[in-house]
Amino acid sequence: MSFEADWLAARAPYDEAALDQAAIAHLAAWGAALPPGYAPRVVDLGSGTGAALRRVARWLAPRPLVAYAVDQDAALLTRAVATGPAGTRPVRCDLLRPLAAAGGPADGSVDLIVGHALADLLPLDRLAERAAALVRPGGLVHLALAYDGLTAFAPDAPLDAEMIAAFHRHMDRPAHRMLGYGGSTAGRRLGPALATAGLDILADAPSVWEVRAQDGEAGRRVLARRPHP
Repeated sequence: MSFEADWLAARAPYDEAALDQAAIAHLAAWGAALPPGYAPRVVDLGSGTGAALRRVARWLAPRPLVAYAVDQDAALLTRAVATGPAGTRPVRCDLLRPLAAAGGPADGSVDLIVGHALADLLPLDRLAERAAALVRPGGLVHLALAYDGLTAFAPDAPLDAEMIAAFHRHMDRPAHRMLGYGGSTAGRRLGPALATAGLDILADAPSVWEVRAQDGEAGRRVLARRPHP
């Protein structure tokens, strides 16, 4: 599945606001405790335009990173490399397979794995198993911005429930052919999937998006999923 780069850029501020601040604080403290001068190896699974890598660079600043952007969309990878931390390396491959064959890091060698707005789109057990295989002992996995099936509109309208049900049916279509697909309940099931894969859960919190048409063109574009003209 691919997304328009302009739409991803429009939703980035809303994603940022939806992130759990306690988890970010834990991640920043972990980074500050790394040895002086050490450049952690960071992998962004399903990187898109590289927004998650740019966030990590801020959270761990001024520490340098050895960054890998992993995606199957060549155009988005080009943008991630151009706008990401210095020296970001593109890895174009199926992110549910070992990355080393495509120029990525070896299993068990990654300090920090991030995957933002990703879990909805994949089988959760396979994503969790891949993250657990990639991360080194003592490393971190930050999988965030997963939809949990809760949507509300203001003001309420008679068709809200019908619209939300149609949205969930659309999200869940791949589940008919992909066992364990995240879909419309990924946010509820991600923590247990990671625990089953052998990872310790340090934080499990909701992502809360608040998008308003009154926000202007960016808000309307996110709601309509329409690229900028």
